[in-house]
Amino acid sequence: MPHVMLAAGAGSDDASSAQPRRVLVVDDEPDLADLTQALLSHHGLVASVAYNAIEALRMLESDHRIDAVFSDIMMPGMTGLALAEAIDAHYPHIKVVLTSGYAPPALLSTQSRSYPFVAKPYRIGQVLALLH
Repeated sequence: MPHVMLAAGAGSDDASSAQPRRVLVVDDEPDLADLTQALLSHHGLVASVAYNAIEALRMLESDHRIDAVFSDIMMPGMTGLALAEAIDAHYPHIKVVLTSGYAPPALLSTQSRSYPFVAKPYRIGQVLALLH
């Protein structure tokens, strides 16, 4: 599991320690994104899906109720790491949790901060724990 600048279960402020109510799932694999959305919804969260980082940013701009993003790292175009940094810059109150089946170490070394991380394949309980 990649661990460079990724933090399993990180969260230091009160806003990030509370379970989010609205989660945006971002993954370029539609079946996995839709399944994750359904599972999060089943566990009481309001979950929506974006199939790439640009779509995610548009959704964040239009829906200010989203308080967490669960994003794949490896996506075409803008990576999940770039998305996380854009969220930090424009929406610092939104918690970001990242996932990947494989993330190249060179990509991970460019991070400016750490993010909670769960490796694929993940269990929904792991995701829920990191979103807390």
